[in-house]
Amino acid sequence: MGKIKTNRQHFRQWQRDSLRHVTSTPSNDTHHCHCCENDYTGNYCPTCGQRAGAKHLTWNSVRSGIMDVWGVGSRSLPYTLLQLLLRPGYLIADYINGRRQVSFPPVKMLVIVALFVFLLNSLINPDDFTTTNDNTELRLYFRFLNWLSHHYDWAAMFFCSFLIIPTHLIFRHSPCCSHHTLPEGFFIQVFNATQIIIITILPVVIGAFMKGDPDWYYIVWGIIILLFIYRSYLQLFGYGYWGTLWRLAMVLVAGFMTFDIILILAFSANVAFNHDWMRLKHLLLVILPKYLLLLAVPMLLSAWINNRHAKDKNTHDQQ
Repeated sequence: MGKIKTNRQHFRQWQRDSLRHVTSTPSNDTHHCHCCENDYTGNYCPTCGQRAGAKHLTWNSVRSGIMDVWGVGSRSLPYTLLQLLLRPGYLIADYINGRRQVSFPPVKMLVIVALFVFLLNSLINPDDFTTTNDNTELRLYFRFLNWLSHHYDWAAMFFCSFLIIPTHLIFRHSPCCSHHTLPEGFFIQVFNATQIIIITILPVVIGAFMKGDPDWYYIVWGIIILLFIYRSYLQLFGYGYWGTLWRLAMVLVAGFMTFDIILILAFSANVAFNHDWMRLKHLLLVILPKYLLLLAVPMLLSAWINNRHAKDKNTHDQQ
């Protein structure tokens, strides 16, 4: 039991400090940069950033170039994906706090992982990629959802994008990542979207051997995805288990309400185009205010609680 506890403590320490232990040996030799004709000391040119020793291209340069495309070069994609599964929140914190050199570029990682899952699904379930030209029975939003189901990077980023602003507002006073900006929120959701796509690999493989589409199958994987996102927020923002849970629940509610409001506005535009004024009036004066209220309640409640906790913390620090 003591050994298990010790190993767990070492793992927790690795989760928190993994990227901080990456070291490099600085070069004391003088180099000449063939790009900007600058003489310098170190591993990289301080003017243009070119690496020292960049001379003739060799077969090793060809190998490195090919490996870099698929993410197994200097900033390893497999290593970054491993960290994203084992220490997602700490990895995101490292990236938005400036420790980016050893992390694979997140947007590029999202595209590569989505492409891999797309190809895997097309090989395992080729029947899922048939198209239809029935424009009368298949409505626009069903066709859009069908398109998203075949483009995992856009689908995951589409749904995670609705969490950027709620996360920014609800977690703005967090202990570990306070007052993060909206661009940082974008990259937070890019990492979350990549994590979601990785999690879908297993159900894609399992689904190939299952008959039909059982409801419990999607419910289980939906819960697993929520647990992974919860762990990311827990590690990233530094709240306790309960504090992270209710704030993330508020973020999800606000995100779904925002998505529903956009759908209502899209339906309203379609109704107005068809000159159905009675239905348009019902959508804008009855349905839309209800969803705006459902969006405002979690946002205002979370803001009130967070401001109150921030004031209590400032009072405690002053004392």
